[in-house]
Amino acid sequence: MGYFSDQEMNRRLANLRRAMDEQSVEAVLITSVHNTLYYSNFWMVPWGREQGLVIPRDGEPAVIAPRIEHDRPAKMVSGSNGFSDIRIYADNASAIDGWVGLARQVLRDRGITGGRIGIEEDNVSITMHKALCAALADFEFVEMGYAMMREQMLKSDEEITLIRDGAEICDLGAQAFVDTVRDGVTEVQVARASVTAMEEEICRRFPGHECDGTFCWAQSGPENTKVAHGLNTDRQIHSGDLLSLNVFPMILGYYHLLERSLVFGPISAEVQKYFEIQVEVHHAGIAALKPGVRLGDIDDAIINPIYQQHGLLENRTFGTGHSFGIMGYWYGRDELGEIRPYNDYVLQPNMVMSMEPMISVDGIGGFKHADMFLITENGNEPLTRFRNDVIVIN
Repeated sequence: MGYFSDQEMNRRLANLRRAMDEQSVEAVLITSVHNTLYYSNFWMVPWGREQGLVIPRDGEPAVIAPRIEHDRPAKMVSGSNGFSDIRIYADNASAIDGWVGLARQVLRDRGITGGRIGIEEDNVSITMHKALCAALADFEFVEMGYAMMREQMLKSDEEITLIRDGAEICDLGAQAFVDTVRDGVTEVQVARASVTAMEEEICRRFPGHECDGTFCWAQSGPENTKVAHGLNTDRQIHSGDLLSLNVFPMILGYYHLLERSLVFGPISAEVQKYFEIQVEVHHAGIAALKPGVRLGDIDDAIINPIYQQHGLLENRTFGTGHSFGIMGYWYGRDELGEIRPYNDYVLQPNMVMSMEPMISVDGIGGFKHADMFLITENGNEPLTRFRNDVIVIN
């Protein structure tokens, strides 16, 4: 049984079917892990196998999964929201052929023999696309991934409740990180302590559900911290080190984040200078998160001028932030929600956004603070609340 109510799951299906009706789409074939989860409550680690959904504009949807998942699909989906038809394929054919064959059978069972079929173009491989075209030659394929993405960017009350829990667990994981730092401890040891604290809290708050997927990066020193997505190593932490705290609790497929730069022990004047600039930029970006703001303008009009003033514009490493939610785009971000100069998308209430500008300075390291925010009618509400000033661990 899924976490979300039948009313919530039915709302999601109704919105998708409204988009299908607008584009005269007879059915949607969902092949991504995140959209399968969003619409059915079922998700799996693919491991070279295909899973997904067939959702007709009218009629009963179906889940398609490999036999290796056994009865997990039946346990995870809620039959009362329409997903009682679960089709299983075995390994006696390729995963793509097995999946496509069952999808074709579902369409026939629903009386759908031609017309427009929606797919997620950003998720369908060339091999899968060739198989679909061969098996469903009488259909026209149209892109529906962005319609689903737009739907998911606006969070429901039930989603916001879950995300609030996730943000609180971010704060807990950050504190566990700080509490574990001492002279001689390794990055791996700090990360493990943080992950353990977060996963135990997730299991306490969400009993009976899967509590996996949470991770933490504990970067240290001038080389490891200057990379935004550097993985944990056996490097030992010592007094004077610049640290990068990155926690990502995953709850029922929803990722959350909190990131901080910190210093263990005494802080030099040079590091203090970069810290203060980063805090200034972070706070300016937070103030810009409000309804009606074009995402591209946050970089162009607010973030970049501050970095330019300090001669650090070329030290920027990536975009300023993005939307957050279910685990699309690896950890819950949507392309439409990227805070980047080219993006014309406008912030709306009930979007959940991160603010996470970063600079990297050779020989010193990387500086980034990242938090999650709920866009409200008049501005934003901080979801993660761990201190976001210049942080020194003594």
